[in-house]
Amino acid sequence: MGKIGIVTCSTSGLDYLQGYDDIRIARTTIIMDHQEYYDGQNLTPQEFYDRLDTLESIPSTAQPSTGQLLDIYEDMRLDGYTDIIYISISSHLSGTYQGVCLSQTYIEDLNIYPFDSKSASFITGFMATEAHRMAKEGSDVDTILAHLSELRDHDRVYFMVDNLSYLVKNGRLSNSSAFIASMLKIKPLLEINSEGKIVAREKIRTSKRAMDQVIQSFLDDTNMGKNARFMFLFNTDAPEKVSYVKSRLEDVGIDTSKLIDSPISPAIGCHVGKGIIGIGYIK
Repeated sequence: MGKIGIVTCSTSGLDYLQGYDDIRIARTTIIMDHQEYYDGQNLTPQEFYDRLDTLESIPSTAQPSTGQLLDIYEDMRLDGYTDIIYISISSHLSGTYQGVCLSQTYIEDLNIYPFDSKSASFITGFMATEAHRMAKEGSDVDTILAHLSELRDHDRVYFMVDNLSYLVKNGRLSNSSAFIASMLKIKPLLEINSEGKIVAREKIRTSKRAMDQVIQSFLDDTNMGKNARFMFLFNTDAPEKVSYVKSRLEDVGIDTSKLIDSPISPAIGCHVGKGIIGIGYIK
């Protein structure tokens, strides 16, 4: 049996989790005021969110280049890997998955297996840690990919946003929907659906009610949290909202002491702005 390695995107949040140094990370480029940064490498979440309100324009991103991917593959080949599973952010949220598929054509002595998580942030990161665990335990590629597909069939992400302009500017929400929501002062409840797209689930008029609906959607879907195998809070520089959601979850008996609540990566923050809050989990 060959040696299986795992690669994932910097948007996965693995930079903020300990114990996974041998999972390789492909970095998204962030363009802010005509300067380029590597997500999670020379730009931390706090640095990014501290600067966001002072920028001349909404920042943008560029997926990991083919050259960066090939450099990662070559390093892994030299480390003895024969098979590489790349777990990517949703193909509907980034061109990374397509880029990984393209990169296969430049490699002859490694087997590359692109996997579209159809999700984002710590859901993608959790998939990477599961693949890493299984590879260490001796599972083969087909078994790992089957498990990842099972996780993908049972993941959920619900969140609300205060400012739709970031989603609009970067093409994640239609201008017409944003215009209507802005005029009516609606705070939409959004989800990443089974196709990996961001879609409006419900239109709500206040931030507090939208947060409450995020929480209720999670509780209804998981039998008050009992059926959630993995869970995290999805936030962008929103500590007060994190505290509120944690308090509400604790009120119904959910232990939040080990809950992941790190801010999501700057590369995702470019597309959603500050002040969002959400819940992601695997049923």
